[in-house]
Amino acid sequence: MAGPAPKTRNWIARENAHKPKGLHIIVGGEVEVSATNKSPELTEAPHVGKTLPVDLSIIDDRDEPLVEYRNKPVKVWKAASFHKVVSANQFGRVSIRWDGKEIANVPVIDDREHGQHLAALTAAANDKYGKKPAKPPKKAAAAKKKPKTVGGSAKPKKAKKSAKKAAKKTAKKSAFKKFVRKLVKKLTPAKKKKSKKR
Repeated sequence: MAGPAPKTRNWIARENAHKPKGLHIIVGGEVEVSATNKSPELTEAPHVGKTLPVDLSIIDDRDEPLVEYRNKPVKVWKAASFHKVVSANQFGRVSIRWDGKEIANVPVIDDREHGQHLAALTAAANDKYGKKPAKPPKKAAAAKKKPKTVGGSAKPKKAKKSAKKAAKKTAKKSAFKKFVRKLVKKLTPAKKKKSKKR
């Protein structure tokens, strides 16, 4: 485990209720490894008191193929995780260590605190990117709008639509009637007018 500590980020430690009963402490974070065939590993270290120390190490992952870019291994971020069965409030903090030296220290939070933490992160992201939180749905009674008035009288939307359809139908009928009249005039012989003698 010699050498400088790798870059790490996003550490969290949660006291999580499991079914059917019992609590686990779940530790997670991200570690930058020097190649795709390497993975971070967390193991429990001897402890005294309310702080749980876990040692970080990098292991070769035989199942993962090595990805190279121009004959150089690619640096990637990989998830590191650890869990342990605990009693309620057994640990207050988790210390992540590399080669015996602490590189990160995080508080242990329970499920309720984790939910609040996620809500705070979401609010911060919304503020950063200009999105407003969703408004709660309005009650059905308040959502009803007053019908628009046309010429002083209120007409619902359905009535307007049916009135438009009726107007189109009558317009089509009257156009058809005009066409038939013209056609009949053309086809019937015109009566000659008798000239009046004076």
